[in-house]
Amino acid sequence: MGLGPSIKMTTLHHYNCPVTRQLLADPDVDFAGVLLDGVSENFTEKVRTAELTGRMAADMHADGAVVAIDGWGNHHIDFTEVIRALGENGILSVGASYIGLQGRLVCTNPYVNTIVDFNKEASGYETCCVGENNLTEDDAYKAVGILKHQVDRSFRRTQAAGVDPRFAAAGELMRIELPVKRVTFGEKTELRPDGTLVLREDIGQSLIQDETRIRELHVDVIPPDKHDIFVNSNLDIEPIAVKENGTLGSGTTLELKGIRAMLNGVEDGSGFQPANIGSSEGILSDRVYFDRAGTPSSSDLILHLDFLFEDGQGRTAEGIEAAHLVSDTILQEIREAMLKRYHDAEKAPFAAHTFRCEPHPGKKRLILVKISSGLGNMYDTVVFPDQPGGILVAQQMRLRNNDPVFLTPTQVLDGAIHTLI
Repeated sequence: MGLGPSIKMTTLHHYNCPVTRQLLADPDVDFAGVLLDGVSENFTEKVRTAELTGRMAADMHADGAVVAIDGWGNHHIDFTEVIRALGENGILSVGASYIGLQGRLVCTNPYVNTIVDFNKEASGYETCCVGENNLTEDDAYKAVGILKHQVDRSFRRTQAAGVDPRFAAAGELMRIELPVKRVTFGEKTELRPDGTLVLREDIGQSLIQDETRIRELHVDVIPPDKHDIFVNSNLDIEPIAVKENGTLGSGTTLELKGIRAMLNGVEDGSGFQPANIGSSEGILSDRVYFDRAGTPSSSDLILHLDFLFEDGQGRTAEGIEAAHLVSDTILQEIREAMLKRYHDAEKAPFAAHTFRCEPHPGKKRLILVKISSGLGNMYDTVVFPDQPGGILVAQQMRLRNNDPVFLTPTQVLDGAIHTLI
C-alpha cells in the first residue's frame, strides 16, 4: 500500500498547489508557511519526523494546519502521527487524504477527527488515471473552511511575538506567461515571436549516450486533438518555467503557457511499466484526467518525453532519477530559449500574475503540512531545485532522512517541490 496513479501529486500539482493558493488568497488568514514531511520507511522514523514537524509548527506559532497527503496505507501512519504531534503541541488540524473504500485509515489517534476525503471515484477504489483522485480546488476550499471554523470555536489565537527568522514566510513572486501556440523541430531550440517553439531535432539524444540505465528516448509533441494514442506509464507531469530574476519563491518566473512536459517510461525486454500501485499505461485520454491542478489542460500541447529503460532499471531509484535528470536538462535548453525570447521582446504585453505572502497579524495563523514520499525508487520527492519544477541541484527527501523542510508559500508556487513518484 502506498501510492497509485490517480492520487499522485505530480510536480505540476505542487506548482499549482490548491491549498497553498487557497490559504494565500484568504484575507482572514495569516499564512505562516508550508512544512514538507517525507514518508519514512520504518515506524521509528515516522514518529521522529512527525515529532520534528510538530515542534516546527509550534515554533511557527501555528493555530491550525491543513495536513495533505497523496498516499494511503503505510503513508497513513505518517499522516496520523503528524496530526498527533500537532495536537500535542496545541495545534488544530484538518487532514486531506484519499480515503474512499480502499484507503481507509490503518491507524488513528484521538487527534484525528476531521479528514476531507478527496476520492472522486464512485467505486471508492484507486484507478490508473493520473489526476482523477487528486486534491482539487474544491477540496482545498473545504479543508481551509473547516479549519478556520475549528480555530474560531477554540477561542484561542497565537499571538506571535515577532517572526522566527527560520520561518519568514513573506515574499512576492511574479509569473509571466510566454504563450506557445505550436511546436516544430529544427536546427536549434528557440521560441519565436509568433508563439512557435522550435526544438532541436536531436534534443536529448546526446544525454543518453553515456547513460547506462536508459536505452532510448523518444521526444515528440502531442496536440490536444490527439489524445487517442497509447502512452507508457506516467513518471511525472511538469511545468516548463525558468527564473528571470531572483531565487525560487521571489522575483520573476517565466512560464510557457499552453504546453506541459509529460514523462513516461517502460523497460526494455520485460516490458515492465514503472509504478507503485498500478501502472498508468494505456490510451492517453483514459490515463490522464485533464484540467486538474496536476495535469495538463485539455487544450494544452504536451511535450512528451518517453523513456525506454534497460531491463530492470525502471524499478530502481537510479533509473528513475536518470530519466528525470535527462528531462530536466532538455527543459533547461528550452528555458534558455525562453529567456532569450523574453529579453529580445523588450516590453511585450505578456500576461502576468503576482503571488504575495504578507503577514496578517491578529488573523488565524495557519500552515500547510504536505506529506510526500521519501522512500526512493518511484517513490521520492526532491526540494529546492535550480529552476522551477526542476530536479537539477535539488535535495532528495530520502537522503535528508525525510526531516521536515520549511518552505514559503511562494517557494511552493515557484516549483520548489519536484516529485519522482
